[in-house]
Amino acid sequence: MRDDDIEPGAYRDLTLHGLEIARVDAAGAIVSRAGAMTGWIPAADGNCFAAPLFAGLEDDLRDLRAGRQALLALPNVGWGGSDKANVTISWDPAAGCYTIVAARAFGASETEIMLVRERRERRLADEQAEAARRRANVNEALYRDIVESGSDIVLRLTPDRRIAFANTRALALAGRAVTEMLGADVGAALPVRDGAEWSAIAGREEISFEQQFVAAGGELVWIWWRAAWLGRDGGPAEYQVVGRDITLLKKLQADIERANIELRAALVMRERLKIAHDLHDTIVHALVAVVAQLRLVRKLARRAPERVDDELATAETAAREGLERGRAALGQVRFQRAGVEGLAAALDRAASRFTERTGVSARRSIDPRLAGFSGEQAEIIFRIAEEALRNVESHANATSVTLSAELIGNEIEVVVGDDGRGFDPARDNPGHYGLQGMDEQARMIGGRLAVTSEPGRGATLVLRAPVGSVG
Repeated sequence: MRDDDIEPGAYRDLTLHGLEIARVDAAGAIVSRAGAMTGWIPAADGNCFAAPLFAGLEDDLRDLRAGRQALLALPNVGWGGSDKANVTISWDPAAGCYTIVAARAFGASETEIMLVRERRERRLADEQAEAARRRANVNEALYRDIVESGSDIVLRLTPDRRIAFANTRALALAGRAVTEMLGADVGAALPVRDGAEWSAIAGREEISFEQQFVAAGGELVWIWWRAAWLGRDGGPAEYQVVGRDITLLKKLQADIERANIELRAALVMRERLKIAHDLHDTIVHALVAVVAQLRLVRKLARRAPERVDDELATAETAAREGLERGRAALGQVRFQRAGVEGLAAALDRAASRFTERTGVSARRSIDPRLAGFSGEQAEIIFRIAEEALRNVESHANATSVTLSAELIGNEIEVVVGDDGRGFDPARDNPGHYGLQGMDEQARMIGGRLAVTSEPGRGATLVLRAPVGSVG
């Protein structure tokens, strides 16, 4: 391509402004050019990128085509003569070619322009730094206002746990002045009476813990702390420790625990009273029946002697049944079977006794790991299962019963099911008053009881109760 490939009017405009221009496609072929200073560009059939000007610019040219760079500036470029030019290269995606513009370089004015630009950039940087300092001062003031006016205790600790900052709440807790606190070891300034030691924060990016202190006024206070290492995101090499007074919460927790202990004691006492009433009613009812039968025998001895033997047998049967029930009730008071021999053996024995009394098969599946589970909690679980079997015996008219006990995680699950007459759990069932007592006993050990049943479809009782350990 020649200079006259560009329209004469455009050429005049270029030369009037002292500019020279060339357009080169992506392969280096010249599309058009104008101006005397582009004489270094090879002939039309040559590769423009072979010119010394483009040596080492391959990556920059690719960045221009990819849009990663908008402009490539080459100041004070010379090509054999005394004149030098400032060359800029850009990519025109619409035309699919590079635009190369050269302008004569004037050393003094260019240097002056560069100095002016440098001064302007330095002034702008100074203004930005000053604005950043002002923002930092505002943020610091806001931070101090928050930590001083809030109810939390705030400390800043160095990596060796010395106090770099303490707000007024922290000073009040320690009963010390600022000069005494700053630089002091936190363990000496705030000695721990109970709870975690200050060394717990060492090497941790974030941690929560509780500590008890003797406050400056002599009262005992509990503080919940949350410590965070500030240096992980380029911040200062310090721990920020924020504390909250939880003394009242601790007192409420202690009150709740005492109330729970009293509640458990009351439930145990109520259960024992229930057993005592059952024992009393059993013996009294049996004796009343025997006395009535003996009175009848005495009358028959004179009027119908032939009936005496039968009535004495009836009296003997009533006395024996009353004795067995009395012994069973007395055994509940005097012997905690599961508490001594272990839950697995106690449940197995209860199922066997149920079958002996009723003749109904009681299929059982008992986790062998429960053999070593004993104590008061095991006894209560056993009592609930035994009461469930007693309800089946008294009310279900079942032909088959299942009893399972399994250790699942940190819970024991006991299931008693039958194929009897069933009932509606949502309705009042006078014959099933023991369900409420079983539910109360389950809650006493932190467990939960669920009963599912329908008339004519049997019933299933499920008890889940947490356990600390099973030996």
